[in-house]
Amino acid sequence: MIGIAVLLAACEAPLNVSGVDAAAREPIRRSDLLQAAARSDEVIVVVGNHGLLLRSTDGGETWQRRVLANWPSLIDVTACGNGLFAALAAEGEVWTSGDGGVTWAINRLETEEAPQALTCDPRNRLWVVGSFGTVIDSADGGHTWTDHSRGEDLIFNHIQFLDTDTALVLGEFGAVVWSRDGGATWQGAEHPLPDEFYPLSAWFENPARGWVAGISGQILYTDDGGTNWQRQPTGTIVPLYALAPLAGTLYALGGEGTILRLEGTRWVRVEHGRQIRLHLRAHLNLDDERLLVGGAAGSLHILRAGELSASAAANSGS
Repeated sequence: MIGIAVLLAACEAPLNVSGVDAAAREPIRRSDLLQAAARSDEVIVVVGNHGLLLRSTDGGETWQRRVLANWPSLIDVTACGNGLFAALAAEGEVWTSGDGGVTWAINRLETEEAPQALTCDPRNRLWVVGSFGTVIDSADGGHTWTDHSRGEDLIFNHIQFLDTDTALVLGEFGAVVWSRDGGATWQGAEHPLPDEFYPLSAWFENPARGWVAGISGQILYTDDGGTNWQRQPTGTIVPLYALAPLAGTLYALGGEGTILRLEGTRWVRVEHGRQIRLHLRAHLNLDDERLLVGGAAGSLHILRAGELSASAAANSGS
């Protein structure tokens, strides 16, 4: 029996783990779930699951990988005008960097509610929105927070400052909340999103004109500040997780690698030619000609204007 065991061991091929080792050294991996991107001067930061931070200083051509302690679930990132980066963790943390994303410090949110999104306003204040109508801001880079929460049993999941004074919060049950005084006070809109529309993403060009996207490929448009909303046909039923403006054109990113381009009052699918099977969510304008997009399975691509101008219908001859 011993002789047979020795013979079998001698016949067994040695285990080759070189491919595994090489994959572990790559900055971007198939297990990465990329959630959001931000830029300050020449530094780009992309955040994702398990504390993932990707940093580039050459326009997204190469990346350096870092994982924060305790693997926080990073769900959003923003860059302030003063150079501060801030990354939001689902665990109720905001991680900040004042040196271009090289080092990061943890700041605890002064709320027990679940955070959903953050932004930095023109005054360099950080804002976080979340469950139970949470709206909080920090004027000192995340060290302390001021509570503006409305105490409503709904989830806020989007915040955008259109200018120094005008800000918009959207959320569950079609909630629309405006501030006209830089966030000092917030008022619910007279007209919520129709049919309790749950927004997954939104972008307002100005206080009157904006778009909101959600599940089942739905996009709503208003040109009167939300008094009236029109549904715009998209030709898809995949969830749409982000709206990305680039060089005067608006794009929507969603499930199954979907990218849509707004043409007039309808959306057409972009035939970008990339093998993206799962969803896209992260996005960032690199310049007027290039859009950085990222999402599940470590998908991170730079798409150029020429790629974004080709529609699936045109390429199919229909």
